[in-house]
Amino acid sequence: MDIEFGELEHTQPVVQLRPDRNKHYAVVACGSPDENELAIFVDVDVMRDMEAHALDDTSVELGGVLLGGQYTDEEGRPFVLVTDSLRAEHYESTKGSFKFTHETWEKITRERELFPAELQMVGWYHTHPDWGVFLSHMDMFICDHFFNKPLDVALVIDPCRGDRGWFQWTGDPNERVHRTGGFYLTASRFRANELQRYTQILEGKLDMARETRFPIGDAPYPAPIINVGDRGGSWQSLAVMGMLTAQFLLLGLLAWKLLTPQPVMVTGAQREADRLAAQQAILNEVIGKLDVAPDGLVDELTETRARAEELSTDKLAQQAYLRELQQQTAELGSERDDLVSDRDRWRTSHEQLESKLDDQKLRIAALTKELRALQGIDDETLSDATDEAKSTGGLSRTWWIVISVAAAVVLAGALAAISVRADREKRHDGDEQPIDPSAFEADNDT
Repeated sequence: MDIEFGELEHTQPVVQLRPDRNKHYAVVACGSPDENELAIFVDVDVMRDMEAHALDDTSVELGGVLLGGQYTDEEGRPFVLVTDSLRAEHYESTKGSFKFTHETWEKITRERELFPAELQMVGWYHTHPDWGVFLSHMDMFICDHFFNKPLDVALVIDPCRGDRGWFQWTGDPNERVHRTGGFYLTASRFRANELQRYTQILEGKLDMARETRFPIGDAPYPAPIINVGDRGGSWQSLAVMGMLTAQFLLLGLLAWKLLTPQPVMVTGAQREADRLAAQQAILNEVIGKLDVAPDGLVDELTETRARAEELSTDKLAQQAYLRELQQQTAELGSERDDLVSDRDRWRTSHEQLESKLDDQKLRIAALTKELRALQGIDDETLSDATDEAKSTGGLSRTWWIVISVAAAVVLAGALAAISVRADREKRHDGDEQPIDPSAFEADNDT
C-alpha cells in the first residue's frame, strides 16, 4: 500500500480518566486484551463505520485514518481512544495495493479541521480482502514514515474472513510491531446491551444477518429495540408490527439503493442481496409467530435473553479459570526449569565423582602392581641367599677347619713364648741382675 502523506503533528500524551473507569461509558472487551499491551478504546459507531466501509468493495483494498487522542491514566499507563474516522476518497487502489494521493490527503486535512483541535490522528486502517490480518512490508513503510509515534496504532480488517486486528509499536528491534490480543468497544452507558451484542457479532458468536436489532448496509444506527417483556396489553403487539413494518420499508429503500448503478463489484452486490434475503426470511418468521401466538414469542425471547446472559457469565468464569490455569502453568514451568537445572548440576557432579573414582581405581591398581613387584623381588632375594648358603655349605666347613688350625698354631706359639719368658726370669733372678726392659721387649717381639 502506497500513501503520500503530509507532515504529521507530534503531541505528548496527557493524563485522562480511562473510559473503563468513567461512569459515563459502557466498555466491553473484544477478544482478549492483555494488561501488558497498549489499551485501545474504540467508539462502537466508529467501529461499525469502518466495518461497513470494508464491506463496500471486497475486490480492492480500502482505507482511512483514525481520529481520537493518546493519553495516560493516573498510574502512568498509556492508552488510545478512537472516537472518529475519516474514509479515504479519490484514491487509487487495486486488489493488492491502495494509494492515498495528494488530493486524498488534502481532503482528509480539510475534514479534520472541522473537528475540535484536541482530536488528533492516532493511526490508520485499511483492508486485506481475503488475505488475512497482518502488516506487509509496504504497510510497515507507512507506519515508519507517517504513524511512527509510540502510541500510534494500525487496524487491519479482512471483510471476507470476518477477522480484524490492531497493531501497536513495541520498541523492540526484534519485533517492532505486535498484534494485540484484543481491544475495547465503548459507548454511552445506556447502550450497554447493544454494545454487548455487537461485540458478540464481531467475535463470531452471533450472526449479523439474523440479528434484527443491528443495522444492515449503510444504516448508521440500529433499529429501535422494543421491550416485549411486559404483557400488559395488546398494544405491544401493534408496536412490534409497526417496528417490523418500518424495517420492511428500510429494507425496500436499501434494496432500491443497491439496485441503482454504483461502482461496486457484482460479488459485493450479490453478497449484500443474500444478506437482505436472509433478513427478510427472519422477519417473515417473526411475523408468522406474532400472528399465531405473540405470548409464546415473548416467552421465547425472554428465555433466549436469560440463556444469553447465563452464557456470558459462564464465559467470564471460564476466562478467569483459564487465566488461573495459565498462571499455574507458568509457575509449574518455572519449577520444572529449576528441577532440570538441579538435575543437570547433580548429573555433572556425579560424572565428576565417577571420573575421580576411576582415577583412584587406576592408581590403586598401579600401587597394587608395584607392591606385588616389590614382594616378588624380596622373595627371590631370600630364596637366592638360601640357595647360595646351601651350595657353599662344604666350603664353609673347610674354612672353619683352616681357621681352627691357624688358631691352634697361634695358641701354641703364644704358650711357647710364655714358657721361654718364664725361664729367662728364673735365670735373671739367680744371677741377681736387673732385668733389661728392652731385652724383654725384644723377646716379646720374637
